[in-house]
Amino acid sequence: MLCDWLQRQGHHCDTALLADMPQAHEEVARFILQHRPDVVIYDVGMPYPSSWDLLEVIRASSPALQSQPFVITTPNKRKLELAVGQTSAVEIGGREEDLRRVSKAVEAARAALSTNM
Repeated sequence: MLCDWLQRQGHHCDTALLADMPQAHEEVARFILQHRPDVVIYDVGMPYPSSWDLLEVIRASSPALQSQPFVITTPNKRKLELAVGQTSAVEIGGREEDLRRVSKAVEAARAALSTNM
């Protein structure tokens, strides 16, 4: 649904599902480096601590990924923050307003990227 929304907003999307990746930390890093997106949207779901830990491992796996812009989404920001502390994650539940917030976060990340170049 999020990919469809972003494509309607003029963005190109490539998707990967962690459930399809037995060696997720290696395969996700490889996927990102192969596709070279402007922004990665990473959804932190249950179990929140291990999903968050995987994000940190992915970002640390390559110097290129340490500077890669990420927009973090989650279905339950309160539970995520109870597990890992304060975040800038965008809570999404499938409502159009949630999708607009993600789209704004993607645009902000892209703008910050072009400003830093």
